[in-house]
Parts: sequence; structure tokens; C-alpha cells
Amino acid sequence: MPIREQELLDAAVSQGLITDDQLSDVRRTAREQNITVVDAISIAQRIPVKALYHAVAEQRGIRFVDLAVEVIDDEAARTMADVALQRGVVPICGENGKLILATADVDDLALISAVERSLDILADVALASPDALSDSLQYVRSLRQMTSLAGAGDDGEGAVGLFERIINEAYLHHASDIHIEPSENSTRVRFRVDGRLISYISSLPSDTGRQLVSRIKVFSGLDIAEQRAPQDGRMQYELANGISQDMRVAVIPTRFGERITIRLLGTTDENLTLATLGMLDADLEEFRNAIQRPHGIVLLTGPTGSGKSTTLYSALKEINSGWRNIITVEDPIEQIVPSVSQVQVGASDKVTFESALRSILRHDPDVVMIGEIRDLPTADIALKAALTGHLVFSSLHTNTAVGAVTRLMDFGCEPYLVGATLVGAISQRLVRRLCTSCREEVAVDERTRGLIGDFELESHFVAKGCPSCLGTGYSGRIGLFECFWTGDETRQLISEGASEQQITQVGGKKHKTMLRDGLEKVALGITSLEDVISVTIGATV
Repeated sequence: MPIREQELLDAAVSQGLITDDQLSDVRRTAREQNITVVDAISIAQRIPVKALYHAVAEQRGIRFVDLAVEVIDDEAARTMADVALQRGVVPICGENGKLILATADVDDLALISAVERSLDILADVALASPDALSDSLQYVRSLRQMTSLAGAGDDGEGAVGLFERIINEAYLHHASDIHIEPSENSTRVRFRVDGRLISYISSLPSDTGRQLVSRIKVFSGLDIAEQRAPQDGRMQYELANGISQDMRVAVIPTRFGERITIRLLGTTDENLTLATLGMLDADLEEFRNAIQRPHGIVLLTGPTGSGKSTTLYSALKEINSGWRNIITVEDPIEQIVPSVSQVQVGASDKVTFESALRSILRHDPDVVMIGEIRDLPTADIALKAALTGHLVFSSLHTNTAVGAVTRLMDFGCEPYLVGATLVGAISQRLVRRLCTSCREEVAVDERTRGLIGDFELESHFVAKGCPSCLGTGYSGRIGLFECFWTGDETRQLISEGASEQQITQVGGKKHKTMLRDGLEKVALGITSLEDVISVTIGATV
């Protein structure tokens, strides 16, 4: 029989997914809402149900497999398709060619014996979560249909139920994006979690994938008859916990069908503050001093996806007191900030960055936040607003903090304007936080020591993997920062049009590099040396 609920609950407590006190509260919630305790834990703790099955596997000392990641053995699946579909077991490729039977009922010895006889092999057995097993069995069913017309009916949950499950699971995984990607014979569903894509459903039958795409297009108000042109839409969906989830939807035709990317807005960073971004104490104090100034411009730099917008929003929340008039100009608005007037650029042809900025300066703002400086007119208005007594926040695409100065010069801004208004610039990147439940301390090897230069580091922590982090070894992300704050000497250099190298030599003496900031966080056990070196040097450990 499948894993009993009580065993799932005991494993969740013993593996630290939930405490005894929390379990009592969750039981009460489950009774009130008429749902299972397992579902109530998933909703209350914001963890996927598969984490509980992983915990059971750890408790029993057996193997757990994530069927979204593992590769199904197509030949074995065709041979045992009838048994697999009747009894709920999926063959996957193990190491050295050995077959692994994934099932939600690892105690069904008769089933395992029957499969081994039918394939004339000895196989290992692993525990899988029921939802992942159901998705994989749909793929096994499609393999059987390719070789036989018998049983060609759709026994799956349907596009509506599948879409609902994908959205809820993306939220539970703390995903920022959902990718639905068609290929020649199947459709793959992946989530972007902590900046990296992970597989959620590796192989949906193509027909199911097309139905799913159509359902999403209906929900987001797109034309389902148009399949040859890109489309963009937006929708709201009520999650299992009652939260209304905003989503931005992009559809584009590919060789094998329409590909969809869904951005889940505000799911991963809505509760972040300056204190939780990851700035170390000295940098945090300087940043707080900068954003409390009455005027000047503070810039965030870095590539797309490096967390610039999140830092800007956190700064706005920090200074959002009742006496300040704060107005933002954004494309698009990614977070709603209470008591802040937010202007959406591109909502109509008449609203551009330049026209919006010129207008809001007549609305008596104390603080102006510009989503991104993209051209000379925007940069010029931003600098002149900072010069005339406004505090301005914005972002730029540069690799270094001091690079913000030269980028503004490249736009054609006057050096004296930049020198007179720039308070400072912060370059940032994101790295993954190590899971504190399973990280493991190891010594620094000689090759790594050569990469980190003169920084004294005898040991560091590596990712291990446990039920709490869904086997990844990481949970959440943290920023790496390189801060550049202007002083009398650097302002003079900027006004004279000095090069980035000259400004760095003077202004960089008292500020640490991003690599050093990362290594300090490695020493504290916050992140891994592998991630820090990857985003700062580009090497692999």
C-alpha cells in the first residue's frame, strides 16, 4: 500500500520540515478546511509534497528519485507498459545501465518481483511522489499509444487540473518563472528556482501539452486561434492558500509548437528588506546613509536578473515614511509598494520614460525611482532632478560599480553633472544560499586557493542535499555587492572626465571587490565557494 499519512507526518517532523507545535496547528487547519494534513502542511509551510516523500526515504534509508529529473527507460517502459499503468511503477535509467523502479509503494514486493520477471532483470527500487509518478505514467501511456491504438483515451487529470497543479507547485517551489517547452514528441515543464532551471515534468504527451497551452492562453486573454505570432498577456489565479497570484505570460511559436514563459510576479522577493538582502554591516550602513540623503542619485548596476530591482524596492520600503512623496517610473511595475505612486511606462504610446519623468517632476516628489536608465534623455532628466533637490534611484547595465560613471558619460551626460550628483553606485550579483540543515564543511584545495588570492580561507561549506532543500543543497539566494561611494576626490575626478581605471584607483582603496564580499560570505557559511567564484571570476571549482 502507498505511504501512510502518519508516516509522512512523522518523517516531516523528524527531518525538520515542521515542528510538533506547527503540526498541531496544521491538523486543526486541515479539519477546518476539510483537506488532508499533508496538503495543509504543504500550504502552511510552502513546501512541495515531494519533500515529505523525500523525508520518508531518508527516514527509511532508501533511495528517493525526482521523476522530473530522472530519465525514463523508454524500451523498458514499452515492454512493461500494462503493468506500469495498472500498478503505478516507472522504469528509469540508473547508473551503469542498471534499471531503477520508481513507485509510491515501495512495500509492494509482489509488484517488484513481477516486473523483474517480465524484464528478466534485477532492479533497484526507489520512492517517488504520487504527482510526479502520475506525470511519468502519462508519458508511459503515450509510449504505449505509439505502438498500439488500444487504450488511446486520455486518462490524465485534464488541462485545467494540470494547469492548477503547475501554478501551485511553482509557488511552493518559490519559482520566479514557469517554462512550458514543446519538443518533437513531448512537452517539458520547468521552473526557475534560485536563478536556475529545474525540471518539474520532463515528458508530457504532446496532445496534453497543446491542451495546456490553449488553457493558459484562455486564462490570460490571448487569441487561441493565433499560433504563428508572439503574444503577451497577463492573468491572476487564486492559489490553494487563497492568495491571488499575478502572472505575466509570453507566448512564442517554435518549430514543434507554442512555447510559453510565465513570470510569477512578487512571489520571491516581496518580503525582502535591506537587512535581508545580504549586505554585510559596513556596506549596509553606508547604503542606508546614502538613501537617507535629501538629494543626489544612487545607481544599482549589474546584468539582467542580478536583483537590482529588488534592492531598489527594498530601499524604497526603508525610506517610505509618511512625510516623503515617492514616485516611480517603471517598465513594468514588478512590485506594488504601498503609499508610493507608481507609473507604468508603455501602458500607452503617450507614456515614455522621458515624458513620465518630465511630468512627475511637476508633482513635487521628494524621491524618484526610475526602473532603468536606457538613453541620454532619461539620464539627463535624472541627473538634473538630483541636482535640483530630489533623491533619485535607478539602475544601469554595467559590470562594475564605477562602470556606472563611464556608462553615463557614454550616453553623453556632462561630467560635471555626474560628479555633482552621484552619491554612489552598487554593482551586484546573486548567488544561492546554502541549506543550513545539510551543508558540509570541507578543506580548501590547492587549485581553489590559487583562485582566491591572498584571502585567508582554510575551509568552506559545500551543498549536500536533504528534504528541507528538496535535495539541491540550497535554499534561497543572497546578493554579492561591490559598493562605490563618492567623496571629494572622486567627485573631482569624475567632473574632470577621468577614466574608470583612474577613479577605481582612488575610490576603490577603501571599498572591497565583489569577490572579497563573496569570500567573506563563504567564510560565514552563507553561500558556496563554487557559486561565488562562478559569478565573480567565471571559473569552476
